[in-house]
Amino acid sequence: MKPALALVLLISAACALVAQGPLETTDPALDGVLERVRQAAQASNDDVVRLRIDRWKTDFDQKTEMQKIADSVRRNVTVAVPDLIRNVQSSHGSVSTTFKLYHNLNVLYEYVNVLTESAASFGKEEEYTPLSRDAAELDTVRQKLSSYIEQAANTLEVKAARPVATPTPVVEPPKKIVVDEAPAKSATTKKKKTSAPRPQPSSTPN
Repeated sequence: MKPALALVLLISAACALVAQGPLETTDPALDGVLERVRQAAQASNDDVVRLRIDRWKTDFDQKTEMQKIADSVRRNVTVAVPDLIRNVQSSHGSVSTTFKLYHNLNVLYEYVNVLTESAASFGKEEEYTPLSRDAAELDTVRQKLSSYIEQAANTLEVKAARPVATPTPVVEPPKKIVVDEAPAKSATTKKKKTSAPRPQPSSTPN
C-alpha cells in the first residue's frame, strides 16, 4: 500500500472518531508548524508577485496557463491558508481541521512546484531560486503536518479503544428500624379473699 493511501485511510478512520471530541489542547509543536506555514505562505505570495510570466520564453497559451496558476497560488496563500490556520487553532488541533489544512498545502505545493519548474525552463534565475525555496519549505511543513495528524489519529484510536469505566453504584447501608417494645405489663398482686369463719353449731342443748 502506498504511504499516501495509507495516510488517507488512517485519517478517514480518525475523522470518524472526532465526534467523540477534539484533543484537549493544541500540541505546542503544532503551533511551531503553523507559524512556519504562515511564513511559507507569505514568502510564496511575495515571490509569485515578482514573476514576470508575460516575459517568459514560451507561447501565449503556456503563459496564460501559468498566470492562472500564479493567481490561484496568491488567492490560496492570502485567503485559504489564514482561514484554515485559524480553524486549526480554534479547534485545538483537531484531526479534521488539521487534515483540511494539510490537504490544502498539498495542492498549494503542487502549484508552486509547477511554477518553479516553469520558471526554471522559461524564466530567469532570480525567479526560479526563490520559488524553489518556497516549494521546499511547503514540502517540509506539509510533511510535519502529516506526522502530527498521524500521531493525533493514533491518540484518538487509543482513547476510543480504552474501556469506559462504569461508576460503581453507591449502596447505602440498610436503615436500622427501631421498633419500640411494648411496655411490660405490671404484675398486679391479687389479694386473696379471706372468707369469714363459719359459725360453729352450738353444743348447748336447748
